This record gives sequence, structure tokens and C-alpha cells, in this order.
Amino acid sequence: MDLSKVSISLVVASCDVIRGEVVATTLYPNNFIGELPMFDFHTYYIKEESCLLNVDMENLLPSYPKHVKLSVGLHPWNVSETWQETVASIRKVASRDDVWAIGECGLDKVHGEPHPLQMEVQIAAFRAQIAIAEEVQKPMVIHCVRAFDELLMLRRELEASCKREDREPQPWVIHGFRGKPEQAKQMMTKGFFLSFGHHCNIETLRWVFTSSRPFYLETDDLHLSVCQIYEQAAHHLGVDVSRLVHLCDPRKTLFSHQNP
Repeated sequence: MDLSKVSISLVVASCDVIRGEVVATTLYPNNFIGELPMFDFHTYYIKEESCLLNVDMENLLPSYPKHVKLSVGLHPWNVSETWQETVASIRKVASRDDVWAIGECGLDKVHGEPHPLQMEVQIAAFRAQIAIAEEVQKPMVIHCVRAFDELLMLRRELEASCKREDREPQPWVIHGFRGKPEQAKQMMTKGFFLSFGHHCNIETLRWVFTSSRPFYLETDDLHLSVCQIYEQAAHHLGVDVSRLVHLCDPRKTLFSHQNP
């Protein structure tokens, strides 16, 4: 889709979300709310385009605009002595129709206190959320920083359990993936999906694109339109945005069973 042909109501100067170069970026008028085909896989803000909104339990609302779907989870940065109470709250809302994923949750060895006990608590909280995702049969949005060995261990643990029960485990998506192509290949070989944002490794993005496997695009904590992410990714891949619109739409893969 050529956004330059859409009637433009706003033009802003913003950064190249992949490389940090300053570019002129066009946004679309409000009457296109929820109608553009780009999907923001991970964001903290309600925007015009369709998205997966990361919501913490304290700020969860009874309802949201139709084009906004939710992921609910306990971020590893927020794991504390009361994590079990938070996870219990997550379990209560995980079956909502507008909750499409569990997360953002996972493991982080950099933020907070990187001692063994803290990682042990993070793993316990993550395991509890894995159990919820399996119960409600919804994918997981994963935050992982320097804890990929532990993440792979937990994935193997889940797969072994599912094999004994003769069922398939729910998909896991590593959001904001920044690793090199070798790590991307390792994780995708193990069944993970990847989502890329403004800090991604361009060579990794290119490798994943050539693999023909689905991947996703996100704005994360940036106040910008995901159209900018799509446009810059298309630029670096040397393809038309329309190819990414089809390939990067989780509604055709992860969420194909959900009501639009």
C-alpha cells in the first residue's frame, strides 16, 4: 500500500526507526482508524491502527476500541514478592475475548538484581504464566534479555509436557528481538517467532525475511505509528510495504482463530 496516495492530514519529522536517520514520515487521517492493514504487534499506547496493546493489571479497562486487542502479563522487571497475586489476577482476565496473548512476560538478567534468587523468582513467575497461556490456549509475548539458555530450557520443558499429553504447545513470540542472524536462526529452529522494533539488527531482519517464515513488527514504547516501522523495514529489505503487510500480520497466523 502506498501511503503517499492516502489523503494526508499530518506530516511529521521523525527518526528512521531502524537506523536512527532523520526522515520525513507521513501519517494518515483519523477516518482511517483501525482500517489500515498494518498491525502493531506490541505497543503500550492506544493508537489509530490495529494493535496488540500491552496492559498491566492496574490499568486494565473493562473494554477497548474494537481495533485494539490485548496482551496481559507480568513483566520480569515487575516481579516482586507479590507476584503470585498478580498472576492470579491475570488468570481471571486471560479468557476475555479481547485478550489475544499472555505477556509481556519472560526473563531479564540485566534489569534489577542479577543474583540467582532473583532469576529463580522470575522463572517461577514465568512458569505460572506459561501455565495460564496453555490453559486458555493463547500465544505468549516474551521479553528476554541475556537469558536465552533459560528460555530454551523452559520451552523444552513445555514441549516435553505437551508431548506426553499429545497436544501442541502455544506459540512464543520474542518481542523487540535484537540478536544476530545466528541467534535468530537458533530460536526460530526451536519454534519461536520474532517481532522487530526500532532497535533491530538489520542483517537479522533480512535473514528472517528470506526464511519466508512469519515475523512481526512493533513500536514497543515509542509514540509513533507502526506504519513508520513497516515503511523503514520495507526500505531496508528493498521490498514494497504491501509484502510486509501480508507477511507480518499475526491475524493471519498466531491469531487466525480469534474473532476480528
